[in-house]
Amino acid sequence: MLDVAIRYIEQIKEKFHHTWFEDRYKYWNYANYFEEWNPAESTWVNHQFVSVRNGEVIGYIGYDIDRASGDVAYALNIINFEDNPSLTFSMDLGRALKDIFEKYNLRKLCFSVIVGNPIEKSYDKMCEKYGGRIVGIKKEHTRLYDGNFYDEKIYEILKKDYDLTVCKK
Repeated sequence: MLDVAIRYIEQIKEKFHHTWFEDRYKYWNYANYFEEWNPAESTWVNHQFVSVRNGEVIGYIGYDIDRASGDVAYALNIINFEDNPSLTFSMDLGRALKDIFEKYNLRKLCFSVIVGNPIEKSYDKMCEKYGGRIVGIKKEHTRLYDGNFYDEKIYEILKKDYDLTVCKK
């Protein structure tokens, strides 16, 4: 079940603490340090959701909104806290992405991934499925906690292209 994150503050903080310095999550953090997650107290700049099953947070989906342009501005944060992907999390993620264009009527979804992240191929497929494109790759752009620099792949999906692909189905 997709729900607003602010209802699960302590559970989310604990889940995020468990990701610190874990190789499995190093690509998600996008930095060489960690800091406390805090809930947005307004939906003006951020939308923050959790995927919940039986009262337990199993994933987090959040993004920043640039209200002037109507864009989701590069800060799409998706993290699955389970060892194996679940149908619940996949369905909640699909709903959150659909809501960006269909419920909130935002103009563009911009996001990125660290090249080498196991989820990269899924992002490529998602981008293609919804009429998006790979904008480019920033070489050695992000330094992760392991001290290495990684390339960052940039994506964008325009609402008009999303609408065209959804209408064809």
